[in-house]
Amino acid sequence: MRNFLYKYAAFMEGRNGFDELGGALIVVSIILNIVSRFFFTMFWVRLIMQLVAIILLAIFALRFLSTNLYRRSQENDFFKPAIRGVVDFFKLNYRRLRDGRTHRYYKCPSCKAQLRVKNVKGTHTIRCPKCGTHFEKTIR
Repeated sequence: MRNFLYKYAAFMEGRNGFDELGGALIVVSIILNIVSRFFFTMFWVRLIMQLVAIILLAIFALRFLSTNLYRRSQENDFFKPAIRGVVDFFKLNYRRLRDGRTHRYYKCPSCKAQLRVKNVKGTHTIRCPKCGTHFEKTIR
């Protein structure tokens, strides 16, 4: 087993390997495959979705084994800020669901930062830690 691991490590030396964009390609491919199997009954729609999933997996494999590290790094660096908004959206909504009974979420009127405030009835003066703006909100 150790001999196999050494050979694999020698093979992967100088190759791109796994990164954020590769992980996203795999996740999207799996989601497309599952959605096509359970939610579409028309054969051609299912076929197209599964072909797109296979193409995404092929792109992942080519990126994973690529030796052009500079280009793969540029692609990954371009992808990270593009996906950050989507990830932050899901994280915020998860936190809102988790803290729904104990906290409220408000946006700062000047910098639009999301602020978490304890769910206590009354009028509260809220200070944004990001920009220092003070504003009032009433919780009923």
